[in-house]
Amino acid sequence: MKTKERRELTTHTSFDRYDFYMRKMKQFIISFVLFMLIGLIFVCGLLLGYFASIVSDSKSLNDHDLVQQVTRLPELDNDQPDDTDYIALYNEQEPSLIAGPAEVSPYVTKALVASEDADFYVHNGVLPKAILRAMFQDIFDTQFPTGGSTITQQLIKNQVLTKERTYDRKAKEIMYAMRIEHILTKDEIIYTYLNLVPFGLDTNGQNVTGITSASYGLFGKPPKTLNLAESAYLIGLLQSPYAYTPFNHDGSLKDEDDVSFSIHRQHYVLKRMLVEQMISKDAYDKALNYDIYAHLYD
Repeated sequence: MKTKERRELTTHTSFDRYDFYMRKMKQFIISFVLFMLIGLIFVCGLLLGYFASIVSDSKSLNDHDLVQQVTRLPELDNDQPDDTDYIALYNEQEPSLIAGPAEVSPYVTKALVASEDADFYVHNGVLPKAILRAMFQDIFDTQFPTGGSTITQQLIKNQVLTKERTYDRKAKEIMYAMRIEHILTKDEIIYTYLNLVPFGLDTNGQNVTGITSASYGLFGKPPKTLNLAESAYLIGLLQSPYAYTPFNHDGSLKDEDDVSFSIHRQHYVLKRMLVEQMISKDAYDKALNYDIYAHLYD
């Protein structure tokens, strides 16, 4: 009898101990969850306050001034009316190094969108997933980072902001990009971009800025007549224009081995155009077989 009572007492004690540990564990979990929630609310508050200050600061540049800075090109008047149709303005610049869709091969914009910003015509200026990926790569200092900027963001970065790599500048870049998307059309954004980006050096060893100068400077022809292979080659230069440029500083053409790096980049652009269904497989194959080196203007 005593043995039975002892066993019952031991069992009861074990259950009490188990119940005690479970209650403690429950209290710990509840406390931990509450702590995390409070911490999350605190962090969200800080982030909201930070972005509120960025938004307030970005509004110091009104819409008119923002557009003037974004569309600032050397051959245009410094101040355009608010109702300016920039596509019509670019098309009317004759003769000029500024060009609109009437003077640029459609392959150029297709190559640009396919290789740099496949969602250009559907996003509102930014791609959250690309920004998060770029932030992750920046935080963990990955060896091969990928860009998180859309064409619109690149335009803002080139025309409005400094080149410094800070989260404050990146936040402003996002705000301005979203604002400019509500003011300018997609065509106005992409052709403004094409008219001001650097393409490396030309056959005279001079810096080349804008698609018109690039087309004449590298192929000796107007941008309207660029074929698929030539368009993809020029757009491929944008990733690193002075590393990929086929010309030396004295204007001489580099040897084929050196130019092969930019041709490899051209092949990437063509592949992206094929993947995005902007060109046919037959057009892709013909462009790959086009002898770019033989057609560079020298």
